[in-house]
Amino acid sequence: MRTPMKNPVILMVDDDDEDIYLTRRAFCESRDGLIFRSVQNSTALFDYLHCRGEFAHNSDVDVPDVILLDINIPKENGFEILRKLRQDDQFGHIPVSMLTTSAAQHDVCKAYKLGASSFICKSVSAKGMKEVANNFCEYWFNFAKLPSTN
Repeated sequence: MRTPMKNPVILMVDDDDEDIYLTRRAFCESRDGLIFRSVQNSTALFDYLHCRGEFAHNSDVDVPDVILLDINIPKENGFEILRKLRQDDQFGHIPVSMLTTSAAQHDVCKAYKLGASSFICKSVSAKGMKEVANNFCEYWFNFAKLPSTN
């Protein structure tokens, strides 16, 4: 008997509510059963992952299969967050896809050098973000083999 697959979990780290809304909508329409969570900064990300701070009561937190990380976040930018995440013994293995408005080659190179799993340019339109979400979900949840989050 085949074991049923769990619903995939995406955690988005972005400080822009409109970007979160557009991305959540596109991803949830692209994949039935997708669990989409979001936080707005580094502190909230690590509190979420380690069930502390405002997430202390969430002992059954949905561990993400993939993290979507923006570069342009105040205080600690996405590169600093990625560096810290890759040093985290418990969660450093989670694939991180940079999802940002930047298309600058130096940002692409820096992201991969710091351990990003992919680099994706955000679309500003609902249609464009839906295409991004469709391609992303097809790759990460149908084609790629992800590490167990247990």
